[in-house]
Amino acid sequence: MIRLNNKGFTLIELIMFIIIGAIFLPVSMIAFTSVMNSYSRPDYYVKARFYADKRMAEITSEPYDNISPSNLNPCLDTDEGGGYTTACVIELINPNDLSTTSLTSNYYKKVTVTVKYSGLLSDYTISTIVTRRPNLP
Repeated sequence: MIRLNNKGFTLIELIMFIIIGAIFLPVSMIAFTSVMNSYSRPDYYVKARFYADKRMAEITSEPYDNISPSNLNPCLDTDEGGGYTTACVIELINPNDLSTTSLTSNYYKKVTVTVKYSGLLSDYTISTIVTRRPNLP
């Protein structure tokens, strides 16, 4: 009898493929959904940005001399509700090289606001530099 060169899979090979696929498919789906949940949370980032902008506006609306950690209430860690917490750091800036310094600066302060939330992959941080505004006549 003449045997043709049949190409294909045997029944054992097909069964092994189904078994291996049945093992790896749920594991890969769990990993995929957890990654997608972490990255597909734009509403958390929008809320974090809103709270950071709100806190920054509260701080920078103060006169320059009032912006210091000792007398500015918004610099304390505050609970914004829903698990969001905001904190700020105010540093004096060296006007020569714009590095943070512990020396007294009369012209520049760096304000950094950080929002923390458990649903975010990392803390949301914004910064700005506040300068002494000249007195208008």
